[in-house]
Amino acid sequence: MKTNRRKFIKGISGAAVATTVISSCSAPVKQQEVRTSTKKIAGSIDKVFDVIVVGAGLSGLHAAMLLEESGLDVLVLEGRSRLGGRVYTLDDVPGKPEAGGEYMGANYARMRNVVDKLGLETFTPEFDNATRPWSYHIKGQHITKDEWATHSLNPMEGDDRALLPHRMLWTLSDKGNPLDGHGLDAWLTPEFRKYDIPQDQYLRSIGFNEETIRLMNIMIHSGGMTRTSALNELRRYHVSGFNSNMTFGDGTSWKQVKGGNSLLPKGMAESLKEYPLLEKTAVAFKEENSVVTVHCADGTEYKASDVVCSIPMTVLKNVTFEPEITGITYEAINQIEYGLSIQAHFLITDPYWVEDGLDPNIWTDGPLERFAIRTKVDADQPESAVAFINGPESFKYRLMSDEQVFHYVEKMVYELRPSAKGKLKPIMIQSCERDIHGAGDWVVWKPGQVTKFGNHMRNNHGHIHFCGEHTAIMERGMEGAFESGERAALDIILTG
Repeated sequence: MKTNRRKFIKGISGAAVATTVISSCSAPVKQQEVRTSTKKIAGSIDKVFDVIVVGAGLSGLHAAMLLEESGLDVLVLEGRSRLGGRVYTLDDVPGKPEAGGEYMGANYARMRNVVDKLGLETFTPEFDNATRPWSYHIKGQHITKDEWATHSLNPMEGDDRALLPHRMLWTLSDKGNPLDGHGLDAWLTPEFRKYDIPQDQYLRSIGFNEETIRLMNIMIHSGGMTRTSALNELRRYHVSGFNSNMTFGDGTSWKQVKGGNSLLPKGMAESLKEYPLLEKTAVAFKEENSVVTVHCADGTEYKASDVVCSIPMTVLKNVTFEPEITGITYEAINQIEYGLSIQAHFLITDPYWVEDGLDPNIWTDGPLERFAIRTKVDADQPESAVAFINGPESFKYRLMSDEQVFHYVEKMVYELRPSAKGKLKPIMIQSCERDIHGAGDWVVWKPGQVTKFGNHMRNNHGHIHFCGEHTAIMERGMEGAFESGERAALDIILTG
């Protein structure tokens, strides 16, 4: 019964409710505690929960915590055999790198609050992507960072010639950003719809030449600028710039959870009255007489008065709904895509860069894109490296098995750096796109899609409330997930 909702919101404005809910998360959870479930929940049960949350990523878990705090009976279902969604610490790789959801910004108020409530420790990471030394391989030539500013293959002019290739996309895409000085929700307003055009078209319009655009295109997280809305990119750097201007008490802008970011969803799950049920892949939703039944792939089904659904759009298109989803929401589910990326992790048995004298990390305009040495957390640990491909070259990797990916990456590395031959040992492949529960890492808005779908991503379908980073308005990344989970939870709390 939803008897606590009115009591919870009585005499409190919407904004005050948000503040009250956010600040009343559960007590700290010891990191070493492990709990599977306080009781067994049978499949095909008659019990009707107040809310079922589908998906135990950050958005779903945050919604579940807030709903429980309001007095509702909540059940969380997760299709994977682990928690966290795209927050995934690779414990089996030296240095325990983050496969996704790497950094918590100083402006991540919701996330910071939950981290504090759960008693998790944080630390300031080294910014490998921004500061690591790269050996560039462009048009078949090795170029050092010291040679780039005056090199004949540098296509830029003036002060921009000092900008290293791996920084071009981020820095130049944000140059003269028309969203600067506006609120973080400005990207959804009619004023900026004129930028909902292909990113390469936008860059040409502000004066960048074709070779500069080509080099920027190597790392764009969508498979190419022609299929990316410039408004998507402008919003990305607008949010990033806003967060970068905020700092923690020690003056830094970014943190990670000590021991791995996966400890955050674990702690959130441990704080719930009922631990999430894992390996419960939702395949269908049926609403009848104001009760939603969630059907799972293992034949079990669960009922609730409301459902919070954090399933990514790329997966949602394979889920059936009764009554059917129609109109603009149906179009969005079937047209919106997520970014492709693949990570191939290797152990480095011998530092090949000592032999050839080049910087250890490889940035190239060829099929490899990037091959980076991980910063060692412990001096006694072996070196590890990751090939990270997320630009136009990523499509070909979709056609390869994990074994073929390892073989192909090794071949590319050895062609660029013969000194590395025989010194790489495969560890694992990580790809959100290969995960049937993710089918990509984060939403990519194609040209015209912000205008068409941007203001409709939060539409409910009966008593099914959608959340997930792809539905966030103000923030992106992990804080965007928290924002969306909060919105879905408040939607239920305030309308019940």
